[in-house]
Amino acid sequence: MAQSTIPEGMVRFTHALVEDAALRSWFLGLEHLSASLRQAAFSQMAQQMRSDGEDLDLAAAASALVRPEMYDAVLKAVRERCELQ
Repeated sequence: MAQSTIPEGMVRFTHALVEDAALRSWFLGLEHLSASLRQAAFSQMAQQMRSDGEDLDLAAAASALVRPEMYDAVLKAVRERCELQ
């Protein structure tokens, strides 16, 4: 079976969450929102990033977090890297 590749933008986005305490705090705070509000937050973030001319790979990573399975995977990775419960 072929191994899937994680897009570079998602790797960089996740790394930023691990390295930046304020960004990480924001991201972890979204966990307490309903799925629809969390999805809206990521959609808005991705749109704002595109409008501001930011890195399209990072905007795509933010947009991908709308999918619950992607959000859960990144949340798990951030918690593991930061040794959070």
